[in-house]
Amino acid sequence: MSDAWLQSVLRLVEQYGIAEFEYEDDTRHILVSNGRISEIGPVRHEEPVPAQQSIEIPAPFIGIFRSTNPDPRQPAELPRLVRSGEIIGYLQVEMLLRPVLAPRDGVLAKQLVGDGALADYGKPLFRFHSARR
Repeated sequence: MSDAWLQSVLRLVEQYGIAEFEYEDDTRHILVSNGRISEIGPVRHEEPVPAQQSIEIPAPFIGIFRSTNPDPRQPAELPRLVRSGEIIGYLQVEMLLRPVLAPRDGVLAKQLVGDGALADYGKPLFRFHSARR
């Protein structure tokens, strides 16, 4: 497969000031961040393996917890693999939705609050297992 399409995408990313672009297919996983290209390697489809240490992800601010953006798509089943900085939920304040991000790569194991529940600052939202390094 030619990488001409990747060069075209890089030009568009730079032209429009896009900070990050990620592409994955059956054979490759590419991450473009701040103009740097990282080929993460061949795609491996494995079952999530929980790490030994478990933490709780707290609410970074107060708001009504939403496990998904209120659009018609269904939320992903738990447990599931997540990457550092991936949006794993939302806190709603009035009409504003603020994202809750995964603190690092790992397994999002369990949701600890119900959808639509008020989440005070610091309230645990998820059970999370860090990826092994």
